[in-house]
Amino acid sequence: MKATITLTACALTLAVSVLHAQRGRGQVTGPAPKVNIVQSIGCAERKAGNPATWWLTRAAEATATESNFFNANEVEASKTLSLGSNAYQLIGVADFLDKDGLLQEGQRSQFTTRDTANASGQLRAGRKVIVKGLLIDADGQRRINLTQVVSVSDTCQ
Repeated sequence: MKATITLTACALTLAVSVLHAQRGRGQVTGPAPKVNIVQSIGCAERKAGNPATWWLTRAAEATATESNFFNANEVEASKTLSLGSNAYQLIGVADFLDKDGLLQEGQRSQFTTRDTANASGQLRAGRKVIVKGLLIDADGQRRINLTQVVSVSDTCQ
């Protein structure tokens, strides 16, 4: 009998605690943060370091876009766009490298083999590329978390 009362009291205490914790959930003060999907064109550059980083240099100013991906018309039109003077660190690059590059990224080789690697090979140093992704502009650093990379020229001129 005493054990039943103790278990019931514990269950009620837990239920009240969960309800109280859930009450404040989802309540945010102020405007919701906004992360823009942007696109830009520039030169793909791999900078040495530990870890190495990828950059979009000589880049045009990133402009907001609605879509995460380029269509054929956008790719064709981008071939005539001018480069700029901006630089963005590129993050989320693994899927856009070649297979060997993907396997060298982070811990990818622990769960991916060369035969199963899904890498587009579009991001290679020295190429002119167009990118789309989420613009992260914080702490004086401008980064693009990639959703798509398309190589538009083997050289960056």
